[in-house]
Amino acid sequence: MSLKYAVTIRSVELSMKTGEYLKAYDQAEAGLALYPEDKQLQYFAVLSLARQGATEQAQNLYNTFDLGSSEDGSHAALAARLIKDHALSDGSRQRLDSFLEAAESYERVFISTQSKDYYPAVNAATMYFLAGRLEQAEVFANLVLSLCRKSEPSYWVHASIAEAYILLGDNLSAAKELSLANDFASGDWSSLATTKKQLELITDNPDVLSALQLPRIIHYAGHIISAPDSGSGRFSADQQSRVTEEIRSLLDTLSVGIGYGSLAAGADIIFAEEILRRNGELHVALPFSVEEFKRLSVASAGDDWLERFDVCWEQATTTNICSTGSYNDDDSLFNYCSLYSMGRACLRQQLLSAPVSQVVVWDGEETRTIAGTYTDKQTWSDLGRDNHIIFSSEVTASLEEFEAKSTTLKKGYEPALSSKQPYSILFGDIKGFSALPDAQLPRFVRRVLGCIARVLEDIKDAEGEDAVLMANTWGDGLFVVMRDTHVAAKCSLAMQQAIGGIGAHDDGFESPIELRLGIHFGPIYEIEDPVTKRTNYFGEHVNMAARIEPITPPSQVYVTESFAAQLALSRAMNYRAEYVGIMPMAKDFGDLRMYLLRER
Repeated sequence: MSLKYAVTIRSVELSMKTGEYLKAYDQAEAGLALYPEDKQLQYFAVLSLARQGATEQAQNLYNTFDLGSSEDGSHAALAARLIKDHALSDGSRQRLDSFLEAAESYERVFISTQSKDYYPAVNAATMYFLAGRLEQAEVFANLVLSLCRKSEPSYWVHASIAEAYILLGDNLSAAKELSLANDFASGDWSSLATTKKQLELITDNPDVLSALQLPRIIHYAGHIISAPDSGSGRFSADQQSRVTEEIRSLLDTLSVGIGYGSLAAGADIIFAEEILRRNGELHVALPFSVEEFKRLSVASAGDDWLERFDVCWEQATTTNICSTGSYNDDDSLFNYCSLYSMGRACLRQQLLSAPVSQVVVWDGEETRTIAGTYTDKQTWSDLGRDNHIIFSSEVTASLEEFEAKSTTLKKGYEPALSSKQPYSILFGDIKGFSALPDAQLPRFVRRVLGCIARVLEDIKDAEGEDAVLMANTWGDGLFVVMRDTHVAAKCSLAMQQAIGGIGAHDDGFESPIELRLGIHFGPIYEIEDPVTKRTNYFGEHVNMAARIEPITPPSQVYVTESFAAQLALSRAMNYRAEYVGIMPMAKDFGDLRMYLLRER
């Protein structure tokens, strides 16, 4: 085994352990570029997709790699897991048959191990339970207890015993076993999340589920600290020690393990340092380039903050630059960066099933700006999400008086407008349009573009006239700007369904009509076009959106991580975004993380 291969495997394993399934998939894919036939990397690639909920993609990749022909028991167990995942996403009566099929698959894996492996046994027990085969579930649950009592204590041994106890109706013993499992977890958040999701299939007992100690995910934000000699500002330098202690105490109380935010001098950097001190994950996003951000949001507080920025940036788990352009006095870039971080925290929450909160350092004053701490706080709390406030200055009002004032302000809150606004940007085209005979073009306009027009009208009727801000076509090209991500998700999937109903021969076309759609979310200019005399939309994020559609498979909808994050933030539970991977955009526009949009 080469050192490079060993490092690759170890990197994937660490990402899987911490629940960074997107990163694990990217690492496995990079490894497969060097070792294309390696079954371990193929297994990790499929498993990382499965744990993200991208079941169909995982199944396709499993088949492509032909893992079913492998003699490795874990590969056979993965096949059974994919059957289980299909059943969980199926709301029809046939899901019971799928659970039974998964149970029988796990049982075959168990038999192939000569009845020594508790892992397929406990999964067989749960699948038989979900299939309504209670006697078989009980038999396998008792087998699990017998096998695990002969095994060396470990996280999975205790978690499997707990699962067996739940199936046998002994919740008290299950909770005790989960407490023992926590002692072995040691930052293995992926295993904790996997166990919680599995147990939620068979129990809703809070005493049992609360025994699993998953880390809290936070979005953090706060004011920039003033220079030491200024003695003023929304976060004055003389308050640094107190605020740091309060942040430290709150992170301990909330058991925070993962943080998403930016890295301005003051609250941001203090949060980042405290997350790193706890050996947690730090995910940093900046609105524009590092050097410009340091000049605008760090340098004013003093040279020591520049050094602290550099340390946090180097030690962060991930770093992202949200826009390639310069600031140009456009605060919408800061707002977009905050929305991106909030959304990524919510995306991670969906993967880990861990609690998510926002923590802000705030002076208690309402502002009506497009970006800033108050704007971030209101965006989060308006969605009904849990948030916590640490005051950047001493306040004399009681907490009850402050909360009453805050509620009053919230009702009248209306952020200032900017020259840019964040919108959902959709581009699409029809595969094979250029090959259509000229005589078929009038039929194409009536039938295909007519379908798209009806979908847009239905969206306006259901969501309001301003839900679709602009729609334009050229040939088979489609450009639509929509206000909200959930509207864009609904609209794009409805378009695919409508176009999918057009048959090649029945509708007079020589080949199938297939639509490709790509969607991005970002801040763009809304300007009247002097040529068309109509409102149009411009900006780097429009250009980015235009580069997605050419790489999208026919009949699918690809979305950027920015769109997927905003969809998660807005609680659009009817839709899900499944990770596809880092993909090169059209026309050498760079690489982006892409997601496949589906209806949940």
